[in-house]
Parts: sequence; structure tokens; C-alpha cells
Amino acid sequence: MTATRPTRSTMLALACAVLLSAACGPQAGGPTVTPGGTGTGGTDPAPQGTNEGQGMGELKQRLGDLVDREEVLRPQAASDAGKCEQLCDLATSICSVQEKLCELADDHPDDDAYQALCREARAECREAQESCVRCVESNQNQSLPPGS
Repeated sequence: MTATRPTRSTMLALACAVLLSAACGPQAGGPTVTPGGTGTGGTDPAPQGTNEGQGMGELKQRLGDLVDREEVLRPQAASDAGKCEQLCDLATSICSVQEKLCELADDHPDDDAYQALCREARAECREAQESCVRCVESNQNQSLPPGS
């Protein structure tokens, strides 16, 4: 079985989709959580189909697991355009967990632990999205002929 290398336009579309989905989610409002806010309840396209629980502990664990996987994959993706898609999928999953964590924080506006975890998750989401975009841009530049 031969692996198909994603086209440049496919990778750019994927990076744009990650950024647009994040920009349209509740995290786009800024670094603080507003009491009584509502989230979109997005789905988590978990690469291995894991369905996390809805409690803070389960979501925190899921976020940590996804971030760990993203950190391992990031150096590999720098030299393998095919890994960018996996990196971007992880970014989408991280941001989905972030949305759920921040929804919980909305339900507990006076609980500093919930608010801190929401802020941490937002930072992880943003970092994962940036890694996705850097990967796509880097691999796009590597595939361009000299002088382009």
C-alpha cells in the first residue's frame, strides 16, 4: 500500500479549516471566561475514537494526552508533510476539549480552578493551531521549486 502525499492546496485548506473552526468557537472572545456563556458543544474528532467524559478531571486528562501526542508529533511533522494532517487533527481535538472545559468554567464562574484550566486549555489550543499552520507553511515552502 502506497501512502498518498497530500497536495499543497489540501494542506492549506486543512490549516484554514482548523483556524476557522477555532475562530468561530467560544474561545475567540478573549482570555477571560464570562459567566453564563454558552458553548457550541463541538465534536471531538479523536484520532483514535476516544470519547472523553464530561467532568473536569476527565477533560483535563484528555487535554493532557492530546497535548503530549501533539508535542511528540510536532518534530516529525517538520520534515513530513503527511504528518501535518495528523498535527492539524490533534489541534482540532485539543480545541474541542478546550471548548468543553470552558463550558464547564462558564458553569462555575467563581471557581478559580475551572477558570485557570480554561485559560490553560485556550493557550494549548492556540499553540496547537499555530503548530498546524507552521507545519503546513513549512512543508509548502519546501515543496516549492527554487526561485518561487
